[in-house]
Amino acid sequence: MPRFLPGLMFVVCSLSGALAAAAVSQAISLPDAAGKEQVLGACTRCHGVDVIVAQPRSPDQWAEVVSVMVGHGAALTDDEYDKIVTYLSTNLAPRDPAD
Repeated sequence: MPRFLPGLMFVVCSLSGALAAAAVSQAISLPDAAGKEQVLGACTRCHGVDVIVAQPRSPDQWAEVVSVMVGHGAALTDDEYDKIVTYLSTNLAPRDPAD
């Protein structure tokens, strides 16, 4: 087997997975509100919208998640960080069962 074949297989499989994830994430949308563009621009570079909306979180939990993503390489200005955390905390927080 040629030496480059395992690497080529990895690239093909990775691209296939990324395309499938993109198709799924396009079926799920985020609420329209201030900060949505920052979320789409920063967060969907690495994963789909489905990952973002999968689990509602408190404002403190969203701040922690975004901080972890920055630690993984998400490049955000302080303003972008604040807008993203505010957007997620406002629009993707747990709902009160009484609602």
